[in-house]
Amino acid sequence: MPDLAAIVIHCRDPYLLAPFWSAVTGMPVVEADRVKLAEGTLAPTEAVLLRDPHGRRPDLWISPADVLPEPGRIHLDLVGDAEERAAVLEAGATVVRELPRWTVLADPEGNEFCLLPPNEAHTASPPGH
Repeated sequence: MPDLAAIVIHCRDPYLLAPFWSAVTGMPVVEADRVKLAEGTLAPTEAVLLRDPHGRRPDLWISPADVLPEPGRIHLDLVGDAEERAAVLEAGATVVRELPRWTVLADPEGNEFCLLPPNEAHTASPPGH
């Protein structure tokens, strides 16, 4: 089976979402893209790369798109305890709904993602959660 190399999140505003997803995942923006974000010099269709410096996770691209399907462009399931949940909310996420086994949150552009407690990390989720 192929290895997962990258995840792409299509967005309206990479200046908004790249820092959010960097904070949430702990994956830094690569240096060249960090400079462009700070200087406001991204080209209109230029994506921003977040990369795990240890190489243990797939790359995460925050990529602008003219047409964005609704609802959401991607759905991620993250695992985190109460402290990590607080950090995700502080980074700019909002709670969409609380479910018995996990919380559905939204990033600053409204893309939903789930935060599962550590004991639910490998429990199958129902389709469309």
